[in-house]
Amino acid sequence: DENGPALPTRATEEFRPFIRRLPEFKFWLSVTKSTLIAFCCTFIDAFNIPVFWPILV
Repeated sequence: DENGPALPTRATEEFRPFIRRLPEFKFWLSVTKSTLIAFCCTFIDAFNIPVFWPILV
């Protein structure tokens, strides 16, 4: 007996290798929103905080 994944043993257990939990449209919508928000935040001086540059290297 191996402890790895097993194939279905009954007809009601359908083998599903990939179950989509997030629809593709919602993913692209959230990525687009976050990119636009980040782009707009680059023009606001309140978000211009000093960063110790050796940490970024």
